[in-house]
Amino acid sequence: MRLVWPYWRKYRVQITVGMLCLIVGTFMDLLIPTIVSRIIDQGVMAEDLDRVLRLGGLMLLVTGVGAVFTVGRCIISSRVSQQFGADLRVDLFAQINRFSYAAIGKRDTAGLITRMTNDTAQLVGFTNSLMRMFLRSPVLLVGAVTMTLLLNPRLALVLAGVVPLIALLMYISMKVGFPLFTRLQEALDANNAVTREYLSGVRVVKAYNTFDQEEARFDSTNTTLAATATKAQRMVGIFFPIISFAVNAGLVLTLWLARDWVAGSQMQVGQLVAFLNYMMQISMALGMLFNVYQMLVRARASAVRVGEVLAEPDTAQQLGAAITPTWKPCAIAFDRVSFTYPNGVECRGSQTSHGIPRGESVLHEISFALPAGKVLGIIGPTGAGKTSLVQLIPALYAPTGGTIRIGGVDTTACDVDELRANIAYVAQANTIFYGTIADNIRMGKHNASQKEIEAAARAACAHDFIAAYEDGYDTIVGQKGVNISGGQKQRIGIARALVRQAPVLILDDCVSAVDVETEARIMRAILEAEETPTIVLITQRISSVMNLEHILVMEDGKVAGFGRHGDLMERCEVYREIYDSQLGRGRDC
Repeated sequence: MRLVWPYWRKYRVQITVGMLCLIVGTFMDLLIPTIVSRIIDQGVMAEDLDRVLRLGGLMLLVTGVGAVFTVGRCIISSRVSQQFGADLRVDLFAQINRFSYAAIGKRDTAGLITRMTNDTAQLVGFTNSLMRMFLRSPVLLVGAVTMTLLLNPRLALVLAGVVPLIALLMYISMKVGFPLFTRLQEALDANNAVTREYLSGVRVVKAYNTFDQEEARFDSTNTTLAATATKAQRMVGIFFPIISFAVNAGLVLTLWLARDWVAGSQMQVGQLVAFLNYMMQISMALGMLFNVYQMLVRARASAVRVGEVLAEPDTAQQLGAAITPTWKPCAIAFDRVSFTYPNGVECRGSQTSHGIPRGESVLHEISFALPAGKVLGIIGPTGAGKTSLVQLIPALYAPTGGTIRIGGVDTTACDVDELRANIAYVAQANTIFYGTIADNIRMGKHNASQKEIEAAARAACAHDFIAAYEDGYDTIVGQKGVNISGGQKQRIGIARALVRQAPVLILDDCVSAVDVETEARIMRAILEAEETPTIVLITQRISSVMNLEHILVMEDGKVAGFGRHGDLMERCEVYREIYDSQLGRGRDC
């Protein structure tokens, strides 16, 4: 639980005030049984009505003061716990935002969502209960035990057997409960993952009519979740009645021992009533402790899971030093670059299609040089490592061997934030966020004017279909662009990159859903810009690279050829096979 201390220290003043309210309120509660005892012994038994009224008024005053401080404590605990939760969620979101690609690849999205929602809620609930019940319980317990000792030391010996037994039971319940609640959170992760996958792919499910398979998957994870939750709650259901039985057994033993003392006038009736009230307060304190301990078990499991995220090192940010390239259209050079995905990172995308096992290199000593302001076309079979290669340029991953230079500067000597700020990257799987089309384009440059947004959209051949909407650039698109076509999503993604006006532009097979003519118009608009960026273009269409000066052919993570179209047709078999498969043998080169 070391995770929460830095946050609690931030609110130490409020927590201190809450503690004072707690102590005063609990002290008022401890006075009530003593006042009741005097009302009975000095007022009712002595038939002194004035004494009853005076002590009754004092009891109401004490009760009112205790209520005021209790309300204050509850208000403070609620405020502190909710502020703590807000701070924790902000830090979690910021930490995930700083994750390197390697860290993102190791963690399941559903698990991260569960940590930000359910696990954080567990910690917030525990913080609230800590101030409302957990801190009150020991004060009430110690105070009630002290009052019983003052009332009747011999009768208080009953507590010597009851309290240690209850403490032992609570310790056992914690040892048993922690692994159960840890498994419960993991089962919740799995259930959320299946639900998220279904909701994101519901159109595919409907198209292939795979409802039965999806229902079976959900039923499996849901059954596991229910079974795990049942085991955890069964543990609570077993221990709580045992603790209640121990407390009630103590009450019965107290009454049995006190019967002769009251009959022999060795103990007054009011004292016995007060003693029983203090026993009930002790029982209530122990019950609160048990409930909070159950929350502690769940909170501890959640704290471990949240702590794993907060403790994740940002490996990409460790690249930064202080050398700044000249950020104009700048040369890109790879010198014997090799790359292996970090342990625990899934080789997502095309890497798995060629059966590359995790831990083995996906790029092998890649070397090429691209002059400033030129276009590099990268082509090759699926799974050749094209995407892996371009992800190294903006330091989304770090190479495991060799050197990458941009503008003559080693990327490992650049500040990573500045490096990425000067590179526009359109990924293969383009993401559209919920919001207006203008907001989606503006993600490339947060202060872009409407004129700049429209210019970027025109260059990406997106202006016409955007202008056709009733609300134009203010049209709301659904999450992941569910209400626009694949080609429209790609063009909005390209516009997002172009509005950035970055010195380096990476296009990772991002025009696969548009026709050849539209692709040509987009490339022509980019190349006719006032200051043409250095462009790296990944494509599956050989027609898109045939006229380029620099063509990189890849196969199995290696360079199969580099040069112009004519040269590659003569000496690169891989390139020739791609040409023949797409344009047919016998075409004029």
